[in-house]
Amino acid sequence: MNKAITDGAQLMPPPFAQAIGAFSQGDGTPGSQTYETSGRIISDDPDFGTCLELTKTKNIQTLRYMGETPVLPGCYLRVSARIKAVKGPLPTVRVAGFAGGRGGVQIKGIVTAGPATAIAEGDGVVEVSAIVGAGARIGVDMVWGREALYGHFGLDFAGPNGGVLRIESIRIEDVTDIFLRDILSVVDVRDYGAVGDGETDDTAAFETAIAAAQGRQLLVSRGQFLLTRHVTLPGPVHFEGTVTMPDDAVLLICRGFDLAHYADAFGNAELGLRKGIQALMTADAPRAFDLCGRRVALYAPICPRAVVELPVASSRRVLHNGVLVAQASPAWEDERILSSATYDKDQPTSLTGVENLSRISVGALVETEGSDHEIFVAARDTAAQQLTLSGPLPLESGAHMITFRRSKYLLDFSKVERLNDLTLSDVEFQCEAHTNGVLLAASGRNFQMKDCAIAEPRERGLTSPGQGCTNLVLDRTDIVTRSGKGCIITGFNVNGDGARVQNCTGYGAQPWGVIHGSKVIVTGNRIAQPAGIAKSGAGLLLTRPDTSGVVQGNHFENCHLRQTPGDEVHYASALAVSGNTESAR
Repeated sequence: MNKAITDGAQLMPPPFAQAIGAFSQGDGTPGSQTYETSGRIISDDPDFGTCLELTKTKNIQTLRYMGETPVLPGCYLRVSARIKAVKGPLPTVRVAGFAGGRGGVQIKGIVTAGPATAIAEGDGVVEVSAIVGAGARIGVDMVWGREALYGHFGLDFAGPNGGVLRIESIRIEDVTDIFLRDILSVVDVRDYGAVGDGETDDTAAFETAIAAAQGRQLLVSRGQFLLTRHVTLPGPVHFEGTVTMPDDAVLLICRGFDLAHYADAFGNAELGLRKGIQALMTADAPRAFDLCGRRVALYAPICPRAVVELPVASSRRVLHNGVLVAQASPAWEDERILSSATYDKDQPTSLTGVENLSRISVGALVETEGSDHEIFVAARDTAAQQLTLSGPLPLESGAHMITFRRSKYLLDFSKVERLNDLTLSDVEFQCEAHTNGVLLAASGRNFQMKDCAIAEPRERGLTSPGQGCTNLVLDRTDIVTRSGKGCIITGFNVNGDGARVQNCTGYGAQPWGVIHGSKVIVTGNRIAQPAGIAKSGAGLLLTRPDTSGVVQGNHFENCHLRQTPGDEVHYASALAVSGNTESAR
């Protein structure tokens, strides 16, 4: 790479003999005093031929080219000069420069001088040099970051005054190829000002590097890079270092939208999974996030949040091909809140005047006796001190003390306002009796689980706290507990209409399924309870007498199909029940 050739950048200062007035005794900025009167052009030096001769008269004598040498992103410059002492005291010499930013402002807080070289008696010609560039690369003496746009480069002379010196010329060369391992295919974020210390905001440097890459591979070299806002990586990327981001900032890796890349980006699989699922929920993400067949140990729930700047997509998204395993952790403990609230039977799905409302989460179970199905908190209005529920409570109108119990889940979508068109495919949730499986959003439609398994949940497999289960599909999905560690209360529940449950296996839950919606299709499932549980237990519970749809070809082992109210099945005329079988162990 040579910017002088590829971009037409003017790097090399003119010879002293041609433009002595272009060299300053100050910092090189316009108006500073030049060497036109105090410098002397020598034309017959035996070592240099034509050169500049000057006498050191200041404690720090400076020589700067007044031209603005561009400091381009991704470009590294070597500034050098050949010098010799003619007579008098011997100085030290170093390459130095004025770092100019936008509007001619001097950039502060950066290194503006290279290493000093002492000229010793008998040295003859001495060459000094230093490398300047945006990135903190090994061998770069002056790291100027992304704000510096140009430099006035030259020399500093220190030490005693009175000495006479001769300088052959100031040379400025593009040496970028020293630092780039493959200049045709790799763009390193450090070359565009990224620092990688975990504290400096490297977002703008990443954006500049991404724009420069133009399809080439982006290299995130060693270090920890802080990104404070959303960043999209549209092309190929390789992580040697890691990134760190606020919880609400999204990293979108378009070419490598999978757990392997996100684990590399964030330094571990658990955080990579969290940020990958967060990215999946954004509008511009690829449609499928691949877990790459990996097992990911989780010590706390994954709770994707809705991202304001990047709205939740309406096109179908897929999370597939992996295993999530719960590890023992206090983060799985239930939250129990006892609160007073007022219930009005004329507004059966609301609680008003709720104390401690800010501590009650969407998805919390309302613990009351007498309901034919579980009731959850579906929405919360803090300003009005009001909770919206998934169904009516079996309470009289008036004030009540109510316990709200919020269970934890491996995958918790309760913070997403509306979850549409998400498919979980070939994902196994190994709850290990520490926690539960999946909690849906309170609102949404068309959620699907295909070829999945929820194993050993503590109490619940798949929970819908509201209408987020509308048009739900469970297909070839198992919700089972066999170890005796778990004590499943409900395998799954449905509140919305249009559920389709087919070819699934349920074991150990009583009931395995609670369906409070209508227009359902339940076919080809095997629902079993361990021996010793009364045969009158419900394997599948339909809680609406007016439920319509099809329940056909299911096998109930040590349990049966039940429709409330009452222990007997009272099928609505619109519900087709046929071909189901029962057996006892």
